[in-house]
Amino acid sequence: MKNKLLLSSALLGCMFSGVVANAQTSVTGSLAIGYKSFSDYKATSSSQAQRAFGRESQLNIANKGKLNNGMDYAAGFSLEFDGGQATDASNENVYLNIISGNTLVHVGFDHIQNTNRTRGNLIGNDATDLALGNAAGTAKFIQSAGAAPVEGGMGVGIVQTTPVGSFSAFYTPHNGMVGTSDAVGHTTGTTATTNIETSRESAYEIGFVGGLGIAGLSTHAMYNKEGKEHDTYVRDLKGENYGISYARGPITAGYNFKKTQLGTSVETTKQNEFAVAYALTPTLTLGGNYTKVDSNLATSTGDAKSKSIALGYNLGPVAVSAQYVQMENVTAVATNNSADFDVAYIKVTTAF
Repeated sequence: MKNKLLLSSALLGCMFSGVVANAQTSVTGSLAIGYKSFSDYKATSSSQAQRAFGRESQLNIANKGKLNNGMDYAAGFSLEFDGGQATDASNENVYLNIISGNTLVHVGFDHIQNTNRTRGNLIGNDATDLALGNAAGTAKFIQSAGAAPVEGGMGVGIVQTTPVGSFSAFYTPHNGMVGTSDAVGHTTGTTATTNIETSRESAYEIGFVGGLGIAGLSTHAMYNKEGKEHDTYVRDLKGENYGISYARGPITAGYNFKKTQLGTSVETTKQNEFAVAYALTPTLTLGGNYTKVDSNLATSTGDAKSKSIALGYNLGPVAVSAQYVQMENVTAVATNNSADFDVAYIKVTTAF
């Protein structure tokens, strides 16, 4: 066995020696530190107020170069360190891309263009991030619509760049990578010595991101679908995300629509986001956002709403944003007394 391993290592060394000579490796990172304060403003006996710091730090390892056939390649992964969460090297920005001209073939997780985006919030955090940790139960706000397969499972994809924007397609044979991993990285449902899949099914996403060749215009369109689970789902899980923004002079206006058809129930949620931003100076920008979500459930108590105003200050290597938000009926459940609240949020970010 030892001789076989030595022989394999030697062969691998010969195979990759030319690639290494033409490769370029970089290490980058980012750090965000936030302070969040929230308080209920519904007059109930369960009203409360909480304040806390949080952080998100990430280390990125990237490598790129030329293949022996003249095509380009890029590969990398990230380590993310969030407050209260363990490090997860397998589910953050993992990719191996083969590139020929304007065509990119991708294998990985959480890397190529996907539904986790919005043109309806231009400064500060979106409604989903601001609601996290505040409302008892599940907030109705949508961040990644539907199945979100690029963030759900390892898969293959392709991106075609054109003068009007980038078209993409992605497929994963198993969406929802939960559980532990064995020695070679297979997702397992129970222990690291077995290879049992969860009940999640395959999923795909097609999309477009680009400005259509118009200066100041940004658009995207995403559609995804995950097949019905054999045990708990009642239908396919589907998502749609369409966004547009236009900047002219110091003013930028944006709109975003997201839709999620749940697979576990008959509920469908639709989210509309409206945003405007005004550059007071080259480094200081004022922005506003209004987000509304409606649900088709008969038990829903009305639309979930979020109204925010934010100020962003660019200090070059460091950026600061301050945000004040009012949220209403976040969970759309009548008995949830903590579904209405105010949020104040300050975030400092840097990249290196």
